[in-house]
Amino acid sequence: MEDIKIPITKKQFAEVLYHWLSRALTKKEIKRNAVALDFKLIKDDDFRKIFEEYLVFDMWSIVYTCERLLENEEIRNECLDIFHNMVYNGYINNNEFTFKNWMISISLRYVEYNKAMKTKQPPNPLWWVAREFNKNLFGKVRKDFFVQMDITEYFGLFVSHLEKSNIGI
Repeated sequence: MEDIKIPITKKQFAEVLYHWLSRALTKKEIKRNAVALDFKLIKDDDFRKIFEEYLVFDMWSIVYTCERLLENEEIRNECLDIFHNMVYNGYINNNEFTFKNWMISISLRYVEYNKAMKTKQPPNPLWWVAREFNKNLFGKVRKDFFVQMDITEYFGLFVSHLEKSNIGI
């Protein structure tokens, strides 16, 4: 049986991406991930740190997946622009950053993850992406195999679920 794609507008697609991101960033999910990674949530700043790292990592995962799946670059970029605007308006204190400055800082973080994804060293690129996340979250790479595996699994599941969506724009 052939997959049926559901036609939607660019804005609707961006809203789906935003909803997907929001589900991964609930307080409950962030706390669950903190426990899984043995990241201590003692102060409010600790929660903010892990939240911000998951925000960037999950947005990068969405962008990475869209870049692989959406062949029309113009449509893809328009959708991602709408998505980034939604994230900025929904999650970012715009008294702290202008949209332009926020996008510059996010782009620099995306570059870090993209470089890690292009690593040709063993064991595989996902391991190096997880290592980058690990370094960003803890300030240095924690040499904990289980932390690395949890991050790798999280990314793999996140991307595979996005790839399975039957949405056509």
